[in-house]
Amino acid sequence: MAPKHYIFGYGSLISATSRRITGIAGDSVAARVSGFERSWVSWKGTQMRAVAVSAKPNSQCNGVLFEVPETELPKFDAREMNYVRMSLDHSQLSYLHPAQAIKPDSLVWVYVYDNNEQGLDSTPIVQSYLDVILLGCLDIAPGFAEEFLQNTNNWHGLVDDRHRPVYARPQQHKQSVQLDQLLQEYCPKAFSRRRLSE
Repeated sequence: MAPKHYIFGYGSLISATSRRITGIAGDSVAARVSGFERSWVSWKGTQMRAVAVSAKPNSQCNGVLFEVPETELPKFDAREMNYVRMSLDHSQLSYLHPAQAIKPDSLVWVYVYDNNEQGLDSTPIVQSYLDVILLGCLDIAPGFAEEFLQNTNNWHGLVDDRHRPVYARPQQHKQSVQLDQLLQEYCPKAFSRRRLSE
């Protein structure tokens, strides 16, 4: 039997709603990957930043593992067109609930950004994209959203675009107050300087 394929989502792919816009995706398992650091980086061809991971010893990043049929991988590759899909070793994985660990013969993938950080200061973090990530985290647990906020670098240039989303896959929701409270508590400097988009 062919091994199963899993993608480790650490940004918008944490959201079940968001990833199912792209293709067939199974249920998720909350996990952490060691040896990677998550940061906001300039996203090629757009006027916004996205989250990306890069290799860094003694760092870890939370997210979800979700099963993807092998035939669906090209759809996710197209979605993550500015990223390179790389394999992860099972030794890098730990689980929020160890009983949910995936089988050791499974293939695990992560998307690593294929670009430097040029333009970082001139492109904003847009709230419509951040909301998708945080909503996905809150579906797991409030502490999972807090961990995302605490373990992501380059928090500056936040723009509230909820009234006119810049992000291509925004989600309608009624949790703006809850999300803003999280930002105010865990990213107070970025939140205090958040500005409205034009």
